[in-house]
Amino acid sequence: MEQSIAIDSTTDLHSAAVVMDSVADAVGRAVRVLADTLILLGDPITVQHNGSTAQPESTVTAGSSANPPWGTDSFGKSFADGNAGYVNLSTALLQGGFDLVHTLSQFAHGMSRAAGDLDNAEENATAAFS
Repeated sequence: MEQSIAIDSTTDLHSAAVVMDSVADAVGRAVRVLADTLILLGDPITVQHNGSTAQPESTVTAGSSANPPWGTDSFGKSFADGNAGYVNLSTALLQGGFDLVHTLSQFAHGMSRAAGDLDNAEENATAAFS
């Protein structure tokens, strides 16, 4: 089944892409501040930033620390370890934040590219009939 999309104005699509990109930037700043704060407070996570500025990607991994903020006693270990422990959950949550930023950025890029492609198609069609 073929699906069609109607675009009234590529200007509106370009504008929406700019807004979506600014949302990606804002969410990215919030996630980076959270990651940086956790690291500053001694949380043994590692964030590897990959990709370009236009297509940011980050990978969050749990590190190890001889002296984690939750301690090394049995209470600290039960808090941090295991599938439902802090380390697994916080790493997954932070990775989800970075993945959201990447998805929003890709979506904005796709919107911008689609608007540009539509503009080019319109120009080519107009030139062909002139």
